[in-house]
Amino acid sequence: MNNKNHFKYLKSEFLCFKFNLSTFLVLFLLSCPIVFVQKVYADFEFQRPDLIYTTAWNIINEKFYFKKTCDLNTWENKFKNKINNADDAHKYINKLVKELNDPYTQFLTQEDFKEEQNVLNSTLVGIGIKLASDKPIVLDYLQGSPAQEAGFEKRDLIIAVNGKNTKRLSSKKVALLLRGPKDTSLTLKIKRGKDILTKTLMRREFEIKSVSAKILDNNIAYIKIDSFFPQNTVALLKGELAKLMSVNGIVLDLRNNSGGLVKNAVEIADMFLDEGKIFSTVTNNNIQNEYANSSIVTDSQIVVLVNENTASASELLAGALQENHRALVIGKRTFGKGLIQEIIQLPDQSGLHVTTAAYLTPSGLNINKRGIIPNETIFDEEKQLIRAEEVLLATNKHSELNLVASK
Repeated sequence: MNNKNHFKYLKSEFLCFKFNLSTFLVLFLLSCPIVFVQKVYADFEFQRPDLIYTTAWNIINEKFYFKKTCDLNTWENKFKNKINNADDAHKYINKLVKELNDPYTQFLTQEDFKEEQNVLNSTLVGIGIKLASDKPIVLDYLQGSPAQEAGFEKRDLIIAVNGKNTKRLSSKKVALLLRGPKDTSLTLKIKRGKDILTKTLMRREFEIKSVSAKILDNNIAYIKIDSFFPQNTVALLKGELAKLMSVNGIVLDLRNNSGGLVKNAVEIADMFLDEGKIFSTVTNNNIQNEYANSSIVTDSQIVVLVNENTASASELLAGALQENHRALVIGKRTFGKGLIQEIIQLPDQSGLHVTTAAYLTPSGLNINKRGIIPNETIFDEEKQLIRAEEVLLATNKHSELNLVASK
């Protein structure tokens, strides 16, 4: 999957995530592409601001998946002699990106690009909550975050940030209010049921632990993957699985996980599959298949939990396990994002997300705007987990009966 391009960019990566970038950075909401990391270094020094725009146009012209739907040639020299500084370049790149009519191809400011790289390196400055995309409702919080320590709960509604009412604000705008420098305080008013609560938090840098695990009743393992963005996600999961070799099954919770690095999703699928296709990548030029390479870590029975916020890289993993008959999927239909973005660093340390490909499940299904349909649809979150445990217990007992019968 490594692309070697004749044009050398500072840095590029492949992503699958779902939500708006600024919302993601502040609230750790991940858009729903899939990310594969690739580093490429520039062979020129940044001297002219017009090179920022030229680099962006070349990348989009070379890689954009929906290139045939727009006339990029008219944009190559559209702003010639109009770019006098970096701000001009950024303004015209945003105009170009808007013309593409693709919500996942985005320009990143230097600040956004730097913060995204920090997330890839497992660090985040903020309070560590995930918000719904339509309203400032807490979907989840990150382990070890200020939000967890302050006692935030799922479904809390943020109604004010530092005294500013959020009633008419989108989640994106609330995210911008939550943003701020390290070691600064933030006062939030939240609605929890009929109660109104006030919480004061300190924005701070904390390590993102994207994987957590515990043992449920009946020796069933519960593993939650919050994100595929941090590059150490696979190592964290391997560490947890090493402790869980004698369990009676695994509940793999991908609910509210909106994506991350492609390579993380692929390597995790490979940890559970001894053979079979994981997914296919479709570009403008070819189709490439990715297969399991028999590096299976556990053969425990698996149930995967998903919901409407399970997206992109999470859908890739859920689809691979479901269609290879390695796991039963329980929950709600997933978000439905089957597109891959590449993250590219521009000469002035700003960046781009560019949609470069689509991906298909092992059976060839395009899940974009469709999602993964669970084997069992259950809307209540608590009942989803209860049902997962029931399935694993029943499967385990069935295996024991078969073992006795064969003796």
